[in-house]
Amino acid sequence: MAAALVFFAMLMAGAFAAGFLVWRYGRRKWRAFHSHGVVVAATGLWHETSSFRMRPRGPVPPGDLHRWTARQVRREMWRSVDHADAAVRAASGVGAPTASLPALCHRLRDAAIGLDQVLRVESAGTVPADVATQAADVMRAAADIRGAAVASASDATGQRVRDLAHDADHEIQCLDAGLASARAALPHPHP
Repeated sequence: MAAALVFFAMLMAGAFAAGFLVWRYGRRKWRAFHSHGVVVAATGLWHETSSFRMRPRGPVPPGDLHRWTARQVRREMWRSVDHADAAVRAASGVGAPTASLPALCHRLRDAAIGLDQVLRVESAGTVPADVATQAADVMRAAADIRGAAVASASDATGQRVRDLAHDADHEIQCLDAGLASARAALPHPHP
């Protein structure tokens, strides 16, 4: 009887260990599949085309957000926050003055995180009017931050582009003058 009990305990421990190893292997394979480039691209394409109506990319009126689902509002809110953050990083990358835009992006992301938690709770049906108004305010602030960062980056790169165009024009004029003098120095064949 004791041998049967030991055998049964060993069998259960082996089954538990095998189940754990299979579970870990399956989880690793699922993560690899789920993070594969083709799957990520297909999922992104599905999310972009899952809604057949076209949504504006600028600030959205709260009345329009009120008719959206919480998932749609969350996706659009995070898209606008990410675009604002990317614009500020790009402006910093080109050496444009950003003043307090990075701090505003941080505050914007904190507000979006809080609102995202509310939207996760309200995931069924359409978004309540007050939550839609807050989401529209976050998106409007993100659009304003993005616009300011783009304007700053444009000013910073504008002077460099003008200087580059001037230098290129000057270099072409010098090259034309050099070619003209070289042609003038060559002996002309007589017909």
